[in-house]
Amino acid sequence: MKLDRLINVRTTALALGLAALTTILSGCVVAVGNDGTKPGRPTLGQELTDLKKARDSGSITAEEYEAQRHKLMEERGKRP
Repeated sequence: MKLDRLINVRTTALALGLAALTTILSGCVVAVGNDGTKPGRPTLGQELTDLKKARDSGSITAEEYEAQRHKLMEERGKRP
């Protein structure tokens, strides 16, 4: 009977320890991977850099660049 109780106590402690570890590690992953931006969407800075490269390479005109830059800034709640 004492052995059964000891096994139950150890099993319970192990289960609680694993649950706590899983919770802690899950929180770390969320904290590291969640910077408040939508998943898969580049940052505003990256979008503006890409847009400037397109303008500089001649892929878009200066007018198209300005229109797209203005649109991006408005979408992100920034003043153009």
